[in-house]
Amino acid sequence: MNTTNVVPIPPSYSAQGEFSSDDTMRYLKYLETNGVSTFMTTAGTSQYNLLSSSEIEELNSCVLSCSGKKIIGLPACSSFAARSFIDNMGSGHENTHYMGLYPDRFYDNKTVIDYFSRIREFTENPIYVHGMFMRAGRGGQWNFTSDVLCELFEKDVVVGIKEEHSDLAQSYNMILGLPKEMDVIVAGGSMRRHQFLRTAGANSFLAGVGNLYPKIEDKYCKRIDAGDDITDLIEKESTLFSVFNKHGWHRSLRIAICELQLGCFYDRMPWPSRDESVAEDIRNVLEEIK
Repeated sequence: MNTTNVVPIPPSYSAQGEFSSDDTMRYLKYLETNGVSTFMTTAGTSQYNLLSSSEIEELNSCVLSCSGKKIIGLPACSSFAARSFIDNMGSGHENTHYMGLYPDRFYDNKTVIDYFSRIREFTENPIYVHGMFMRAGRGGQWNFTSDVLCELFEKDVVVGIKEEHSDLAQSYNMILGLPKEMDVIVAGGSMRRHQFLRTAGANSFLAGVGNLYPKIEDKYCKRIDAGDDITDLIEKESTLFSVFNKHGWHRSLRIAICELQLGCFYDRMPWPSRDESVAEDIRNVLEEIK
């Protein structure tokens, strides 16, 4: 499979605190104009914890209006609630897949497999798994394993995963055990994480710098598939991450989108204030890498 970047979409709000479909669409149109072909809503970047159920549906409706591929994140909820969400949104949208987020602690493989299998009954297309590690019911934490994902893939439940393994070395081994046909979108490191995990089978990555300057990641995808040098592109990403990670990725992303006049002009509480010193740091790094 060719390398693909997947752009996660944050919501915009009005000065009065309402969800702003106009500003959200402004950002989506910018991404489309600059060649983005795969869009995702996901609980973290898309701030599901700050949105009502109807607002989550409104945000996803904005994304569904885009051309290209859409991966629509489900809230962390019961299978009963997931069915209602899917029924409201519709299961037959063209080139669209839902993505499930397991809502509880891990107890055993069967319960995890049954949960995603149940959601698949409500959808026309196979789904994605939001592969975030979770607390274990008996203590510690649990990361998705290749045997669970392989069983879901073989049953036509799952077509791909947003990979968020807590250990990079173990992530490599987990991906190595997945079917080659499975779409593996690595998250939490963008191009750099993909560069490391691609030899294990990762073919996609969640955007970082591509949320702001999509053509940088487009160049990366084309060059790495062709075997060309990508050093300058990784350096741009590293420069951006050095500033964004210092202030918090999601916080910095919203400020940066605002600084580019693309949306995210206001935030909802609880959210850190937009200190001028932070905004200045972000303006400077955007100017440096553009």
